[in-house]
Amino acid sequence: MKKTIAQVMLGALVAAAGMAGGAASLAGCAVSESDVHRWEGTEQGPRKLYAVATHGKYAWPLRIEAALSLIKMKPRGGKVWAIPYLVDGYVDDEGTGREGAIVALNPEDRKKMLESLVPELLNQIKQPLPAKNPDGTQPPDPSVPFKDVAFALLSHDPPLVTDEGMRGQLATAITEWATSNLESRLDYTLQQYGIEQMFRYLGASTVKGLPALLKEESSKTDRIAGLIADLGDAETKQKASVQLVSIAKQIDSQAWINKQMPLVEEANKRAGAKVTKEQVTEQIKKYQEQELIKVFTAMKKVGGRPIIDYALAFSANKDNSEERRKAALASLEGRVDKNNTADIEKLFDIAKDDNTPDPVRDLAFQRLGELPKEVVVPKMYALFDNQKKWKVRWVAASLVLRTMTTKGVPEFMARLPKTPGTKMGMTEPISYGGLIAKMEAPGGEPKPREAIASYLRSNDLGAKLTAIGFFYGGKKGDLATVQSLEGDGQQVPKCEKDDECGWSCDVAKSPGSQERESKEIHTVGEFVKFCIVPSMEGGGGS
Repeated sequence: MKKTIAQVMLGALVAAAGMAGGAASLAGCAVSESDVHRWEGTEQGPRKLYAVATHGKYAWPLRIEAALSLIKMKPRGGKVWAIPYLVDGYVDDEGTGREGAIVALNPEDRKKMLESLVPELLNQIKQPLPAKNPDGTQPPDPSVPFKDVAFALLSHDPPLVTDEGMRGQLATAITEWATSNLESRLDYTLQQYGIEQMFRYLGASTVKGLPALLKEESSKTDRIAGLIADLGDAETKQKASVQLVSIAKQIDSQAWINKQMPLVEEANKRAGAKVTKEQVTEQIKKYQEQELIKVFTAMKKVGGRPIIDYALAFSANKDNSEERRKAALASLEGRVDKNNTADIEKLFDIAKDDNTPDPVRDLAFQRLGELPKEVVVPKMYALFDNQKKWKVRWVAASLVLRTMTTKGVPEFMARLPKTPGTKMGMTEPISYGGLIAKMEAPGGEPKPREAIASYLRSNDLGAKLTAIGFFYGGKKGDLATVQSLEGDGQQVPKCEKDDECGWSCDVAKSPGSQERESKEIHTVGEFVKFCIVPSMEGGGGS
């Protein structure tokens, strides 16, 4: 049938207006609910739905349906339509910025829109997570778009949802949505707002239920612990502290090992690996260690008395492996109570025990170093008399020096070994001297060089060597001062090979030679001549 000119012109006008996306595109048409649903899949659908949602000529049920259709629209080209068209705003084809539909409404209409829209949002947010596919993949979660719009409404500035009851309902629904399937939803990539972002906005109430989600089989323990640490109130953190200790005890048990045994054996069988019973046991122990370290990492974030007590006892237990003890001490970073004498004594006992592995001892010293110097320094000085392991004194002394100003140098020097009969590593005086060189000298206190000057010819060997070590790598202008000691025949400390505190420096094989050889140091003068002076001349003494 041939169209009239009027019909052709009308068709052209309607098509042009539809491309512009304005309400005028719908002016000559009766819009039905079926149109609204059809537009969910058309190119100009978002703009048409926006027009229906915002225009007062349409009945409220149709306007609500248009808003819901914007939420249900599938992303196209990676673009999600609901939040820009309903809340954040968008730029139309002419480059004009437009407010989101709900923002554009006058306050009375907005209130009316939200009163109808929010119940449907709440209903959709509560829909259960779809079951996984047979291949283990997770189908798209249809509740996510509704959750995202709910959060966009809540977090908009200025507020769109002003009714406190309605805000509470939305916040509760979002929290329950997240915590009901936290493992799956934490990393769900199709959501516009991640769980961490939403929880941080909504505050402490959102994480009250998270301690119960800390379980031995959880793969998100560290992230859950981080949320509790950042947002939780004291009660929530206490519950999390208790729960993390419970998890650690479960993993560190024979029952856990027995449970893992058939699983590891089956995995070996599938991989075609031929392993002995002893090798399987070692595999499980290694896996157990990895899982415990993960829990200690989460503990470090949460803290709390239960964790402190557990980690201190665990790190002091000599039956635990070095790596496990280190993880326990690492979890206590910044957590030890400076007013709890028992805590400090337990750390001190670990540090002073000759059987403590050096890496574990180092971490114990680090934890002690976080405490006030008036608490720590007396205990560190008590370790200076260790006759078996000079490294204990070395670490303790280095910690003391980092807490001091030059005013404390005399007391420090007086604590050092006085004769060659006490083991002392060459590393000690060089590192001590370097730390003194970097000291602050508040008003009225001597400069570092002034503080050590009188010890260069001290009768006490440790003090003299430390004063000499002050010049290691120093200025050439000080060479004369140091070289005056090259004739000092006092013996340096003697050590057994296993003590790892031998005294030697690399020297040229012959004058002017680039080849180096190790020279054993026997006297203070040789220490000066072959170790200190070359370092000051740029000769590479070591």
